[in-house]
Amino acid sequence: MTESPEPSKKPFSRRDFMRFSSLAGSGFLASPAAAFSWPPLVKKFPPEHKDVLIIGSGFGGAITAFRLAEKGIDALMIEQGRRWDQPMAAGAKRFSKNLYPDGRSTWLSDKTVIPLGPALPINKTTGVLQGRQLAGKTVLNGAAYGGGSIVYGGILAKPEEQVFKLVFPKEISFSELEPYYERVATRLQRSTIPADVIEADCYRHVRVMKEQCDKAGVTWEHLATATDWNIVRDEIEGRIPPSVTHGEAVYGVNSGAKIGLDQTYLRDAEDSGHLDVRTLHQVQDIGRQADGLYYVTAFELNVDGEVIAHRTFTARKLFLAAGTVGTSSLLVKAKAKGTLPLLNEEVGRGWGNNGNVYALRLGVGAATGQWQGGPPAAGIRDLDNPLGPLFIEHPQLPVGIDIFGLLYFGIGINESRGTFRYQTSSDSVTLDYPKDDAGQRRINASLLATLDRLNKANGGFTTSLLTYLKDQVKDDICYHPLGGCVMGRACDFYGRVKGYEGLYVNDGAFMPGASACTNPSFTIAALAERNIEKVLAEDF
Repeated sequence: MTESPEPSKKPFSRRDFMRFSSLAGSGFLASPAAAFSWPPLVKKFPPEHKDVLIIGSGFGGAITAFRLAEKGIDALMIEQGRRWDQPMAAGAKRFSKNLYPDGRSTWLSDKTVIPLGPALPINKTTGVLQGRQLAGKTVLNGAAYGGGSIVYGGILAKPEEQVFKLVFPKEISFSELEPYYERVATRLQRSTIPADVIEADCYRHVRVMKEQCDKAGVTWEHLATATDWNIVRDEIEGRIPPSVTHGEAVYGVNSGAKIGLDQTYLRDAEDSGHLDVRTLHQVQDIGRQADGLYYVTAFELNVDGEVIAHRTFTARKLFLAAGTVGTSSLLVKAKAKGTLPLLNEEVGRGWGNNGNVYALRLGVGAATGQWQGGPPAAGIRDLDNPLGPLFIEHPQLPVGIDIFGLLYFGIGINESRGTFRYQTSSDSVTLDYPKDDAGQRRINASLLATLDRLNKANGGFTTSLLTYLKDQVKDDICYHPLGGCVMGRACDFYGRVKGYEGLYVNDGAFMPGASACTNPSFTIAALAERNIEKVLAEDF
């Protein structure tokens, strides 16, 4: 059992960190902890060693942990966010509400970051959804045990093969990934909305969306999701309080209807006895010691985000699965600070926004429901669009009143790419991204063209969520950050980081900046299954 330190009397700031960690940049320290002089209010622990260390518990980290445990290999997982899988008292809600959010909704912010309305004031604590301001966009990611599976919509969409080939290098074929998609689908109970469920009043918006597509000659499809439909039925019948049927998703689903990694891969890995998990550990730096071991320094936080301890870990093999921004930041910092000097020039490059754009159709001429239930159950795959292939999901917009409106979230192939840069003054990274984003403008026009077809056939107009100006879309939010340590460039085609044996990337940073006109989680997970299978066979 790890000793529990006493909380500090005041938070330990980033300025303090910079002041006390300036000696850590050489990369040749026999013990990285020796380079730090920590104030007495912060508890300091001796370094801990584990042969295998995993940073992050999202799709890549969870799958890596499970497959290692399956082979009887012990590993330590470090996760920035909190656990949300503990037993709850009767009547208590695990996650924040949608309409009246509290601090559980958002990671260490005094206001919400979700773009479906104005930013709302909240108490600042270690909530589930993290927003970063990078290159003029709000970049979102999960900050919880279970990573993105806690905050995503639950969509497990597979790309079309012809579109896959437009994005992914020839070294990774669509047919090769098929069995790995199936592994993920089985474990996360991938399925489409049942016929009886879609007839419930809370799915009126889905029925309207489909009917209006048919009238406009726009082809729709049911979307496969990670959903326990029996729990959804319990909500519909009133046996349990409404949760996903009232649109819960981005702050977590209180009923458990959304099947997350904490209920599947992570739970089974922990139950094996081979996975040790440390939550509320915020990794600061990684590097390699003179003896060849990798080291990780981390701040241990309390639930209010205050630093209560400094931790150092060492490992022979280090898997980075801290999310696209997290993984890329750690590697870019390590290269700039000289703690991993052999990283190549591709580290930090190739970031993409997956063509994310969203818009709202109002005045659609039909009631769309007081509560728009989730998960997103229908979408449009417009692969022959003259402006380029486009995938449009129809997510729920639960506001408690009937707005006679439908929300659309577009995903295209945006060729624009960004590069992460290390900033010495703040010990953090920024993102350089093209100001003239022609690829995104094309995707925006493509979404508007499809929605215009729907408006002409059914009535209504297209607007962004808050402006109510006609023919407006919003592309200042990124739900699907991808790239930064891209396959075949910074890594080989199985996530082995070039220049360093035993160092791996197995998350969205490995992706080529786009996921071929789909939500990326399913493909990230399939690649993670593929990569760890190869690594286990050849590197252990």
